[in-house]
Amino acid sequence: FFEECLLNFFGNPVAKMEKIILGWNMATKASDPSSVLIFLVGGVTLFSTATSAWGLYDVYNLFTNPQEGLTHANIHQHLHLFPGIVSFFVWFAVLFIGWAIYHSGDTGVETSKYVVFNDEATRATYHNRRIPMAALVELYVNGHISFNPECEGGDCWKVLQFHRNKFVNYKITAAQLWWLIEQLLPWKGGHGHGNSSQKDIESTTKEIAEHYDRGNAFFHAFMGPSMVYTSGVFKGLHQSLEQAQANKMDFICQKLQLQKGEKFLDIGCGWGTLTRHAVRNFGATGTGVTLSVEGEKWCNERNAEENVKTEILRMDYRDIPRNRKFDKIASIEMAEHVGLGNFVDPYLSGVRRLMKDDGLFLMQVAGLRQGANWQDVAWGLFMSKYIFPGADASAPLNWYVRQLELAGFEVHSVENIGRHYSHTLHKWYDNWMSNKEDILSGKLDCENGDLRGERMFRMWEIFLAWSVIASGQCTATCYQLLAHPNTYDYPRDRWCDPRQVSSNRSVGVGINQ
Repeated sequence: FFEECLLNFFGNPVAKMEKIILGWNMATKASDPSSVLIFLVGGVTLFSTATSAWGLYDVYNLFTNPQEGLTHANIHQHLHLFPGIVSFFVWFAVLFIGWAIYHSGDTGVETSKYVVFNDEATRATYHNRRIPMAALVELYVNGHISFNPECEGGDCWKVLQFHRNKFVNYKITAAQLWWLIEQLLPWKGGHGHGNSSQKDIESTTKEIAEHYDRGNAFFHAFMGPSMVYTSGVFKGLHQSLEQAQANKMDFICQKLQLQKGEKFLDIGCGWGTLTRHAVRNFGATGTGVTLSVEGEKWCNERNAEENVKTEILRMDYRDIPRNRKFDKIASIEMAEHVGLGNFVDPYLSGVRRLMKDDGLFLMQVAGLRQGANWQDVAWGLFMSKYIFPGADASAPLNWYVRQLELAGFEVHSVENIGRHYSHTLHKWYDNWMSNKEDILSGKLDCENGDLRGERMFRMWEIFLAWSVIASGQCTATCYQLLAHPNTYDYPRDRWCDPRQVSSNRSVGVGINQ
């Protein structure tokens, strides 16, 4: 009810406060961090605005009356103006004192055991105090600190994995608070600034271009030859990243019961690897949809090199021709970008419209833990601000199931592959670190806007390292949801075929092969 009221009140043309709705869905109780942040940011913003307006209005009335003015003789006539003026100063004094108390303490920590301070100002601030995780990220990316070589060899992942709780905390910083307030404002943003929740086609195109059109060499530097930007599935931790990605693509096609000659659609196809896999290994007719210019270029080049025929449409998912019909549809870690307000319609309703009546839909999404704590929230805010601005539809599992059902789907199975994501990310981290010299020297073109050189390298280093940890402990995770049209005459006996009944010998739900 709360979510529907917000969406209906604010409408689609303006930012729909999606991060508020996401925070509400993440919370299990009112005292959960995401709920606290909603009331804190909303309350501080509204009360500060009201108090400022009241105080400034009274000051204006007090000093802009040229006939009377303020004198000792008539001061009693203006006493009614003083509460507004006083409240202005009292409120901001309370905010300042409260903020100072909130960030006090956490001292007595020998922070230099874990980080090296590269400037005196940073050392003076944090040499004996825990560092808020949000501040740690910004200090590291901007070169103010480095990880101490005497602790785990200075390896970012190892220091965070084994030692972070000895020298960091997960308190909200002023920079984070301002960024959250920006999410309530109508101006458009991007990486690290402005409102990133607007979901019109123009905003989505900008969002995708900023992240995915930074050059294929950049993504190859950590994704490797497979060029798949989604979780793999490991059949044993001895397997390579490429094998894990091949496993995942097999599982997707098997869960979809993809048959030779069937029409297969991959919404958000990235570099087209799954689409080519479906055509080459399962004999399907493959169509991929992407908004990325660089992604389309890579797809077409690989189609020619591998002699695999696929159709690549560079367009928004909302622009897929309405007269097309497909037997099987996949959307692999793309749905997070469509936004909460667009999830049922036009996203899932569009999938349903494009699907044949006996079709199957597999949606793989990077989701979040229900009842997130402050550590989980710190990671989510970092990802939303710096890595995937606008990917607001990363939500708990129950939210995805409900959206599918609201769109007229029946959910057949759900599989959590979050731990597989942790190992996938660790492979990406190792790839990225192995290419450090080529990236910093410029041999690999990995620059984008103001994110370049060592700053860019460090941003992706700490993103991948922290994400290994987050997905490993289920701060974030990854779900595969298999669904089909919820109609009376849907051919449900397909699930009674012995090849599709779950077995304790298989990794994938519903796969006995």
